[in-house]
Amino acid sequence: MAAAVRAVRCLPTLCRVRAGHFWSRQLSLSTFPTASVLASKTTTVSNGALSPWGTRDDRPFTSLSRLLQTQCCVSSPSSLLGQQRRPYSFFTKLTADELWKGVLAESGAGARKGRGKRSKKRRRKDLNRGQIIGEGHSGFLWPGLNAPLMKNGVVQTIAQRSKEEQEKVEADMMQQREEWDRKRKIKVKRERGWSGNTWGGVSLGPPDPGPNGETYEDFDTRILEVRNVFNMTAREGRKKSVRVLVAVGNGKGAAGFALGRATERIDAFRKAKNKAIQYLRYIERYEDHTIFHDISLRFKRTHIKMKKQPRGYGLHCHRAIITICRLIGIRDMYAKVSGSVNMLNLTRGVFQGLSCQETHQQLADKKALHVVEFREECGPLPIVVASPRGALRKDPEPEDEVSDIRLDWEDVKSTQGMKRSVWAGVKRAAT
Repeated sequence: MAAAVRAVRCLPTLCRVRAGHFWSRQLSLSTFPTASVLASKTTTVSNGALSPWGTRDDRPFTSLSRLLQTQCCVSSPSSLLGQQRRPYSFFTKLTADELWKGVLAESGAGARKGRGKRSKKRRRKDLNRGQIIGEGHSGFLWPGLNAPLMKNGVVQTIAQRSKEEQEKVEADMMQQREEWDRKRKIKVKRERGWSGNTWGGVSLGPPDPGPNGETYEDFDTRILEVRNVFNMTAREGRKKSVRVLVAVGNGKGAAGFALGRATERIDAFRKAKNKAIQYLRYIERYEDHTIFHDISLRFKRTHIKMKKQPRGYGLHCHRAIITICRLIGIRDMYAKVSGSVNMLNLTRGVFQGLSCQETHQQLADKKALHVVEFREECGPLPIVVASPRGALRKDPEPEDEVSDIRLDWEDVKSTQGMKRSVWAGVKRAAT
């Protein structure tokens, strides 16, 4: 109130009139920077002196009050201050990488406490995808946003496209967005593998081109196993990753396998596929359809027995061995797996056995004898399949009194008719 009284006493001097008289004009707010609304019971102004209410003539006060109500826009001091605005904020001080890190990752304290271990990992999104900063319906060209900043060494100025150019730009942008929307809604139909709900046997296509431009269009990649593996770490706790076992081959004897491990399944597929092409080996085939001889091996706890078969027999094997044989180019073979069926050990055992097989020519050179083969269609007549390159040995190969061939008891029982059917003891209803 004291500030209001002092402002009223200054009115005659500021307006250059005698005390008790005012011009009827609009007064600016800057004249009374600290004025407030006057109360009804206050002092009056008369001849420049102050006196209590009712002791002097109150006509000057009446005219002053009317003038302040009609001509002066007096308000509270808070509205006289301008709205405070900061030229920077939380979003302008930090970079985009720092903002994304705050959204996608937990804090350091949270990581040390073990928070966010098993939560689904969120991916960074491109918020400007499909948008061009500076583009609008008016077609303005803003240098540095939707137009180059410099052209021929001269800084560009703000310009505007013609109506035809703007319509063409909008049509192209709309077409691109429709294409993205169509691809997003397309359901990828992958080839069916061994069963409908597993990745085993699914084709991944040829490996990616090499660093020197070499391509592998004649190769195919097949998934053998996809497993989720976990690693316990001190900082992140139980960390999940995907391990993928794949085999690659061209169907002409060249094949290989490899493991790929990554956080995301797609990345693991790509790593395994490109790694397998670096570990190719050549597998010998007899007449390009089967193996040279029977193979029996043991890899750790996995027992594998492979038998050579005539043309047209087909592949009667474990489903993983069938996939590997097709990649190699073997079309006729019988294989039996016993013991552990760990996929990695099974794959290693198959490649080890097929790589170590001895060809007919190698056997003929080793024994210095002719290698013959008896076929069912030829009866008792032998067929020479390989001859030694050096001198032929005169004395025949000595025969052991006791054969060193390891016999499979199941094969012995089957050959001698001792093997019973699994349905032999089943009781059937009388008919």
